[in-house]
Amino acid sequence: MLELGPGPGRFTPTILASGAKVVAVDLSLPMLRALRRRAFARSRQLRGVRGAGEHLPFGEGVFRGAVVYGNILGFSAGDGPRLLSEVARVVRPGGVLVIDVSSPVAATTEFLSSGARRRFLLKVLRDPEYYFLDWVTRSTDRSHQPYAPGRMCFFEFDFYTAAGAEAALTTAGFRTVDRMALGSIGAFRDRLTTIARREPRVWRNLPELEERVGRRPGVLETGHGFVVAAVREGRGRRTRPQA
Repeated sequence: MLELGPGPGRFTPTILASGAKVVAVDLSLPMLRALRRRAFARSRQLRGVRGAGEHLPFGEGVFRGAVVYGNILGFSAGDGPRLLSEVARVVRPGGVLVIDVSSPVAATTEFLSSGARRRFLLKVLRDPEYYFLDWVTRSTDRSHQPYAPGRMCFFEFDFYTAAGAEAALTTAGFRTVDRMALGSIGAFRDRLTTIARREPRVWRNLPELEERVGRRPGVLETGHGFVVAAVREGRGRRTRPQA
């Protein structure tokens, strides 16, 4: 089993508990060292390898499955398609991929929460378009997170809608079989609503923004992100991004 981006091993024990042999690949040498210091790292079932998800140092179809936790796809930003293609290359047909994905809801929640902490939330909700929230909430595939209010600047981080993530997985050669939302946007609701209720117009804008990013019953985009389980299809379904 491939574990991509294990960090210090938050999820590694769970994978090992399933009886699988785990190859943990991380770009960070300090993280791999931290992983090796953990008690479970003495297991003969675990091997650490330094490497990047976009350039995995393995042959085709050598793994029965892959676990990609920690928003690795989002941090890959523009290289996300290449990362998924590489994972598809090293996972044999019929193998399972479990991956977590950050949603545009996460971008909006984080931005509004930051606004509440730094006391510019009222300005954001008075004029959402000026603060680029309209641009983020119109996303139908993937989007960047607004970084600094008042100027167009972004983190090197991509957020995927459920439809966008499924399309990216399909292109890479995976078939989605299950999805689960994580972390409700309401985590910051008390703080946000206390501030937003100061002005009727601002209060109306907050529910409208939440509605547009997907805070509705029966819609997957109800949290910071979601976990996707997918099965590796045959080779004919995969397309590899060009260098």
